[in-house]
Amino acid sequence: MARVVGIICEYNPFHLGHKYQIDEIKREVPDAKIVAIMSGNATQRASLAIFEKHKRAEAALNLGAHLVLELPFPYSSSCAEIFAEGGVSIAEKIGCDYLYFGTEKAKVSDLYDACNVLASPEFEVRIREHLQNKRESYITAREKALSDLGFSVKLEANDMLALEYVRAIKKMGAKIEPRAIKRIGNGYNDTSVGEFMSASGIREKYQNDGEFFSVPDCAREQYYALASEGKILDFDAFNALLYRHALLCEQSELESAFDSTPELASLIKNAAINSKNADEFLQALSSKAFTRARILRVLLYSIFNVKSIERELNYTRLLGANEGGKEILKNAKKSGLCVITKHSDSRTLSEKEKEALSLDYALDMLYLSLQKSPDAPSEAYKKMPILK
Repeated sequence: MARVVGIICEYNPFHLGHKYQIDEIKREVPDAKIVAIMSGNATQRASLAIFEKHKRAEAALNLGAHLVLELPFPYSSSCAEIFAEGGVSIAEKIGCDYLYFGTEKAKVSDLYDACNVLASPEFEVRIREHLQNKRESYITAREKALSDLGFSVKLEANDMLALEYVRAIKKMGAKIEPRAIKRIGNGYNDTSVGEFMSASGIREKYQNDGEFFSVPDCAREQYYALASEGKILDFDAFNALLYRHALLCEQSELESAFDSTPELASLIKNAAINSKNADEFLQALSSKAFTRARILRVLLYSIFNVKSIERELNYTRLLGANEGGKEILKNAKKSGLCVITKHSDSRTLSEKEKEALSLDYALDMLYLSLQKSPDAPSEAYKKMPILK
C-alpha cells in the first residue's frame, strides 16, 4: 500500500512554496498519498482566510494533494501547541506514516533536542525567571530559557511550529515519522515581493495592488476568478467587526475568553474606546507582553464565546478528495475518527463534539457574510466536499 504523508497547513492562499513542498515530498516518497490537514475559515494568526476553505481545498487538490481534511475551529486559531496537537491527532487517526513540515534552520534532530530541554525541570525554573520580566513575551522567555540550558539553535517562526509538531507526536506516542523540508524564499513574516513570497506577503500585495504574485498559474486563474465574483474576504468588513465587538462588549467578556488575562482584556478594551476607527484600533493592539496573534486570538474567541478548548479531537470535516484520497478514507474508518461529509453526519458525535462542531458552523456563517459578495449564512450547511 502507498505511504500516507500528512501536511498540517493553511494554504492562505496556496502558493509556490507550498507547491515546492509537495514536489519535494513526492521526490522523497514517490508513492506518497498526501493528506492536507488544513485550517478552515479561521487561521492560526487569528484572522480569517482570504478564500473560503473549499476553494483553498480545490487549489490543493489541483496541485498535488490527494485528501483535504479540516482542522476545526478553534484549534485552527489557537496557539502553536494546541494547533499542532489538533493537526497531529487527525494525522495519526487518518493513518499517516510521515508528517512533513517546513523549517527555517532546524533539523528534526534539533527539534528532538529542544523537546528534551523543554521537558526538563530546569526549563520550568528558567522560564519563570525570565517571565518575571514583564517586558518579555512568553516566546522570548522560552527562547532565552532554551539558550540558558545549552540549546544553541535559534528557532525561527516555522521552526517553533515544527517543534510543536514533534512535541505532539512524542506526547501522543503517535507512530508518525516527522520529516523537515527547508523553506525557500521569503521568511514567514517577510512581506516583500519575490519569487517565493510568504502567504502574508501575497495577501498584502493583493490588498494593496489587486495582484496575486508567487502562486502557481492554475491557482492564479482560480484566485482572480474568485475575486472577480466577490468570493474573497472583505478585510475591511472583518476589521470593522473586530473593532465593534471590542467597543461594545464588556471587559469581563474579554477576560473570560480562552487564553485571556485581565491585563490583555484591558489592553483590547482601552484600544477600542480610544480609537476612532478600525484601523486605529488594530494599530493600537501592541504590547511587549503579548504577541499580536495572542491578542487577536482572544478577541476572536470572545466573539464566539470560546472559554475552553477540548483537547481530545475525534472528528474532522472532509473538504476534498480525489481517488487516492478516497482510498485513504476507506482505510481510516477503524481509527474512530469521524469524517463528516454532510451536516447530518454530526448525529453520530458526542454532545461535546456537537458543541464544538457548532462553533465551526457559526464561524462558517460569519465568514460567508464577510465575503465581498456575501452568501446567505444558511449556505454553510449546504457546502459539500470537492470530489475529483
